[in-house]
Amino acid sequence: MKPALLILCLILSGCVTYRDFPAAALDRKMNNGTCDVMYYNIGSFNILDVGGYSTLQNVFRDASLCRKMVQVDEKPEKGLFLDVQTKWKPMTIPAFAFGYLSVSTLTLLPVWSTRDGYIVQYNVYVDGQMKDTYRYDITRKGALWLGLLPFAWVNAFTYSEDEAFDATARQFSYDAQSYLKPN
Repeated sequence: MKPALLILCLILSGCVTYRDFPAAALDRKMNNGTCDVMYYNIGSFNILDVGGYSTLQNVFRDASLCRKMVQVDEKPEKGLFLDVQTKWKPMTIPAFAFGYLSVSTLTLLPVWSTRDGYIVQYNVYVDGQMKDTYRYDITRKGALWLGLLPFAWVNAFTYSEDEAFDATARQFSYDAQSYLKPN
């Protein structure tokens, strides 16, 4: 069997969905602010991601949370600054162990996980002082097993990592209105 075909079969023999994030925000347009400038930094992920980091990069690059969005590496001393940090919620030890066994047997043995995911924190600073933190949980639920291959099409109808992270950014745009639309 060719390696590319083997990898495709491994990918398709699983079902993954994301839960516990503000999914209702996906139906809303990102809220625009009236503030002049927002400096922002999206911290790198401490674990392999499947699109969440690039989604956040794209969302904030194209967002109109303030009239001007400026990506920076460090917190400025003056102005509105948003620091986005993502922490991985690890899978349980049994899920990790069975995952290794499942992949080792080319998914002949099943594995599932219902507790891993991410915690996304949006930390708002004004003039160098932390003012608020908005926290959103994302839970990934998934199963990997060769017997799931006929059902892989279901993945097209479940939430992806991209959608989960996009929803947190959209929800933040509504939750942080006091900073984005100053009086």
